[in-house]
Amino acid sequence: MGVLGLYLIWSNSFIANEYLLSGPVQRFDWLGLTVGRYVLAAAVCWGYCLGWRRGESLALLRRYPLRLLTCGALVVPAYNFCLAYGQQQGMPAPVASVVTTLAPLFIMVLATLFLRERTPLVLWIGLATSAVGMWVIGTAARGGGLGGYSWAVAIAAGAPMSWSLYSVISKPMAGRVSPLLWTYLSVGLGGLLVLPLAWGRAGEQWTDLDATGWLALGYLALPCTVLGYALWTGLLRHLPATIVGLTVFLNPPLATVSKALLSRLLPETFVFAVSAREWVGGAIVLAGLAVGLSRRLGVRSSETAGPGARSGSRR
Repeated sequence: MGVLGLYLIWSNSFIANEYLLSGPVQRFDWLGLTVGRYVLAAAVCWGYCLGWRRGESLALLRRYPLRLLTCGALVVPAYNFCLAYGQQQGMPAPVASVVTTLAPLFIMVLATLFLRERTPLVLWIGLATSAVGMWVIGTAARGGGLGGYSWAVAIAAGAPMSWSLYSVISKPMAGRVSPLLWTYLSVGLGGLLVLPLAWGRAGEQWTDLDATGWLALGYLALPCTVLGYALWTGLLRHLPATIVGLTVFLNPPLATVSKALLSRLLPETFVFAVSAREWVGGAIVLAGLAVGLSRRLGVRSSETAGPGARSGSRR
């Protein structure tokens, strides 16, 4: 139930992004949305870190300043600039949710390059398949003529790549520090990095926000970021990381169902528009993800099955 609850929250973040970036009234551009969301989220994260766990937080900041700053840059401006830009260019929420599912494949590739983990052939096959799916999505003619919106999709793919780099850089900290504290410090530092932008055009968009805009922005900052990251770290404590990583498959169907329901309930506000080419491309991306992760899931299952299962397999 915890996994389902988390992805019910996260899947609707793509819809909130779309509403704020390209709804009936555009309230933010990609820059302003990131600033608005993470200035709020960072304030809560700093309140937790310095209010409840001040000693631990200051010790981590002194010991790992560069690593934490890099994580903050990846998880806030890098991830959110890429995703918000793609969605501002017309990428529908269900398609954006598919693009972010590339994170587990990217993590495995980066683990091979930097953590010297072995990479099965099926990973490369899955990655190549997903790349084809991304090309199919990117060449859909969504207001971009024959070229579609390939650049927007390519930039949006930087979001799961940023998350993957953040995960690989944070991995050595596992077992040494509190995962929640590390995450909140990263978000807090990321919020400080985008804070100077609040005095420009981004800040003007924030101050001009209406009540429904504040509701959507608050949803992104609090349930999706502060609560969502806390739930994520809690799941990682109780479930194998590989199993939790595979739950990314839940994002596209939940985002699609939510958008379809909202378009029926509030047709003047939400429009469900996914082209046939985007449906096909999304299916190819998810198929590539399934192929790329199949070997890893099988290995983890055999490792966690226990001696009895292994002895049973010999009979």
